[in-house]
Amino acid sequence: MLGYHYILVAVDGSEASLQALEEALRIPADQFLAVAVPQAEEAGRVIGEPAHPDTVSWESASRALVISRNLAKNAGVHLETSQRAGKPHELIVSLARSQGCDLIVVGRRGLTLSDKVMMGSVTARVIGLSPVDVLVVPRHNSLSFETMLLATDGSRYSRQAATRSLNLAQSFGSNLHILAVLDVHFGSEHGFPEATAALCHRLEELVAEVTDQAESLGVTCQGWVRQGAAYREIVNLAQELGAHLIIMGSHGRTGLKRLLMGSVTERVIGHAPSPVLVVRS
Repeated sequence: MLGYHYILVAVDGSEASLQALEEALRIPADQFLAVAVPQAEEAGRVIGEPAHPDTVSWESASRALVISRNLAKNAGVHLETSQRAGKPHELIVSLARSQGCDLIVVGRRGLTLSDKVMMGSVTARVIGLSPVDVLVVPRHNSLSFETMLLATDGSRYSRQAATRSLNLAQSFGSNLHILAVLDVHFGSEHGFPEATAALCHRLEELVAEVTDQAESLGVTCQGWVRQGAAYREIVNLAQELGAHLIIMGSHGRTGLKRLLMGSVTERVIGHAPSPVLVVRS
C-alpha cells in the first residue's frame, strides 16, 4: 500500500507552488487540500515574520486557489481549499495536524548559490515541525516514481524511509537504488584505515539488508556505498542514475532545533535535480 490518504499542498501563487500542486494531484490519495499562504514579498522579507491579516495582500494567494481548483477539476480530483494568515510554516503544519493530513507538498523555486547551502526557512521549518512526510518539488521538474534513490545511514529515521521506499517501489514498479555514504574528512581514511574499513563494512551490511528486503518483495534494487560529503554523494548519484525521486529520513528535533533540518537533508534539497521526499512518519 502506498499509504498516503490526505495530502496538503501549500500554494502561494508562484509557478513553483502551482506546479507542485499539479504533481501532487497525480499521487493516489483519498483527499487533497490546498492552503494559500502569502508570498515572501507580501508577507515581508524578515524570515519567519508573521503576516498581519490587515496588511498582507492576498491577491496572489486568492488567485492561486482559483487556479488550484481549476487544476484539480481538470485532473478529475476533488480539492478542498483554505486561506489564512500567519507564519507560513506554522499554519501549514498546524492545518496538516488538525485535518489529519499524512503528506505535505511544497514547491521549490530556483535557488541562488547561497540558498543552495542553506534551504529557505519556510521549507526548513515545515520539515522541522511536521509530524508527517514532506515532499519538496523543484520548479520545472515533474514527479515520477520510475527510478528512486534511498539515502540511508542505519538510523531509525532511515529505516522508516526504507519502509516508505519499499512501499512506493511495490506500488509503482520502481527501480530502487540504496545509497549509504561514509562521510569522512579528507585524509581520515589514510590515518585510520582499519576504522574506515570497519565503517564501510557496516554500511555495506545496511545496504544489503534493504536490498534483501526489496528482492523478497519482487522490487528491482541495487545498492551503493560511497565515501565523501554525504549530500554531494547523494546528489551526484541521483544525477548519474537519472533518479526521479530522492527519499531520506529526517532526525527528530526538539525546541528551536526543530526549526531547522539536518544539514545533509537541507543541502540535498537545495542541490537535488529531482523531488525529495523527507520521511517523518
